[in-house]
Amino acid sequence: MNSFFIKFAALVSSGIFAYSYMREWLGAKWLGEEIVLLPNKDETPYFHNSEELYLNVILIFGLLFTVIFAASVYFTVKKKEKMVMLCFVVSMLSIFVVMVNGAIK
Repeated sequence: MNSFFIKFAALVSSGIFAYSYMREWLGAKWLGEEIVLLPNKDETPYFHNSEELYLNVILIFGLLFTVIFAASVYFTVKKKEKMVMLCFVVSMLSIFVVMVNGAIK
């Protein structure tokens, strides 16, 4: 596979998630935006039980994806293609963890 596409995928996959999670956390913590949590039902994830728990989960995933994104940028600049591929794989595994975490009731 072309190395450009791996670099692009590694940067975009981690960057979008890093931005979305960190933006939501910063918006709730510092910008005073309201968090809308789903009512406590059988279908909602466990972290919708309290605002503090929700913000902690969002922050953890935001930091995880930010670290992956920073590593992807660093290894792209240093032209270490194997490490960029590793960052892409870790990003995909992290997205899987996000989905599993959302499925926990």
